[in-house]
Amino acid sequence: RLQCVQAAIESQLIDMKTEKSKRKVGLISFNKDVTIIGDGTQVPQTISGDKLKNYDYLLENGQKVAKTHMEQGIDQTEKQLNEKLFAMEEGGPTALGPAVVSAIAMAGECGNGSSVVICTDGLANIGVGCLEEQKEGDVDVATFYEQLADYAYQKGVTVHIISIKGEECDLETLSPLYDKTGGNVDIIEPDELKNNFANMLKKEIIATKVVTKVKLHKALEFRNEDQANLSEDRSL
Repeated sequence: RLQCVQAAIESQLIDMKTEKSKRKVGLISFNKDVTIIGDGTQVPQTISGDKLKNYDYLLENGQKVAKTHMEQGIDQTEKQLNEKLFAMEEGGPTALGPAVVSAIAMAGECGNGSSVVICTDGLANIGVGCLEEQKEGDVDVATFYEQLADYAYQKGVTVHIISIKGEECDLETLSPLYDKTGGNVDIIEPDELKNNFANMLKKEIIATKVVTKVKLHKALEFRNEDQANLSEDRSL
């Protein structure tokens, strides 16, 4: 499975270097720890222990690291990224929650229209957002992902999730991340990863936080809609 992920990402790095040479690309790996590789030009940062349970630290750290580990475009970083990519090893628990906080925080500093693609084959079971415990301190886990999705939305970050078929990762609880940000979710076989990554990243984001108003003729009105969303005698 890891080899399939590596091959899929490598293929996208090559394509982006040709087609979107100034795009900034960063990697984050996670097992029992979170390793922020970023664009591959700096020494990776490892987050472990109690820091994995500290939401505020993870958010602030991600914002800071974006300024040091996400500085250059893919035309300058493709070689380093590939080296770091193929040095990854799998195994151990899944610190998905802390990794997602870090990724969204970093992407949020790169401007509206940034994307985060999460690829996982396991249930989040370490740190914030731990799905094996329905409560994390005094914060409900479902609420944690709702709040994180709200932050991503406000920052104009789109979140996509790719889960490996046959593995448990509780997509229902993670759903606010892609629902609120306009992202996609796919459950696929490992050998489908290459095409899946390509399809997700080829969808250009042309706007974020869009509001659409629909106006009917004054003789008509909307039915079965929340009254809070209606005005002008239910015609707007």
